[in-house]
Amino acid sequence: MSHVKLTGIHRPKKKLSSGEVRTYHYVYRGGPQFWNSASGIKVGSQEYLEAYISKSKPGSMNEASQPESRNATSAVIRRYKNSAHFKILAPRTKDDYEKYLDSLEEEFGPDPIMMFEEKEALSEIRTWKDQWSHSPRQYDYATSIVTRLLNWAKAEDTSIVTHFHMDIARIYKSKRAHLVWLPEEIQALKDVANERETRIVVAASEGGLTPQDIGLLKREHVQRTPKGRRLFFKRTKTGNPVAIPVTPALAELIDNTPKGQEYLVVSLEGHRLQPERASGIVRDLRNRVNALAKDDPAKYSIRDELHLYDMRGTAATELLRAGCSLEEIAITMGWGLRHASNIIEKYVALVPEKSDEVLRKLAEARKKSGIAG
Repeated sequence: MSHVKLTGIHRPKKKLSSGEVRTYHYVYRGGPQFWNSASGIKVGSQEYLEAYISKSKPGSMNEASQPESRNATSAVIRRYKNSAHFKILAPRTKDDYEKYLDSLEEEFGPDPIMMFEEKEALSEIRTWKDQWSHSPRQYDYATSIVTRLLNWAKAEDTSIVTHFHMDIARIYKSKRAHLVWLPEEIQALKDVANERETRIVVAASEGGLTPQDIGLLKREHVQRTPKGRRLFFKRTKTGNPVAIPVTPALAELIDNTPKGQEYLVVSLEGHRLQPERASGIVRDLRNRVNALAKDDPAKYSIRDELHLYDMRGTAATELLRAGCSLEEIAITMGWGLRHASNIIEKYVALVPEKSDEVLRKLAEARKKSGIAG
């Protein structure tokens, strides 16, 4: 039997990263794949028919008439969004996930989730991720979310038996650990800032607050301690608790917050401060400082590569300078102990006092052993 023509077959095409256009044949829309153009099987041949029959199931044509199969990728994505695994994520993380999940559904929604059981699907995922090729961080985030979805589909939803989207190499390498603001650079920002701009700088440099957390602080987050006060809240991104000691600069910020103002730090217009706006304000301040320094060499300039987020590193190194333990730094910064250990390992080289401490200990050891310095 040759040149068999079957009806109801779903025949989508995908362009691979190599430029090749590959065609897939599914028993029905949302149903199992039984042929693709790389298989070497001729369409309409006996082998083609046998492959179709082997993947067909009783009632499949009835399922095809339904708006969506349970095995469609879009259906699996929606079940994942309704799962406990998704619902326990922090609000901001959910928003980030949905951006990529919605895009994934737009690309692969009608296709059966079983297509990801095939190794060839990796090239299709890569092609989809190429829309973020301009941003290694976003590209890697898309990689992580696809892996999490497919892991859940395999382990919890049991809609797939296996998948190959595991141990995918990341392309983003953070090289910002060495970037911390110097005290002189922080002061230069304050010198040109107005009152509301100064409050943003203080919150970030004194408390190590992220752009996402600065605009969320309220008076209710200020708590009394046996010997002072602290800011206690949960980080927007991770949900980890943060306990920041109220320094004199933070105390002034808190105590001088206008009565009736809901948030401790607000936008220049007095509204709730959004993360992007907070980062933009610091960037504008930096540019203002450098414009003045360009006209007057006697004035201090700020490195162009510094961002608001880098002030977290500044706060962490200050804690390190003060001799705080790893646990104390982790609690203050809202990090897990393992993450804090990795971060501090990078920051320790930036603290000159640590080199002096190593030199002092080395001299004492040599003196005890009688070795000449």
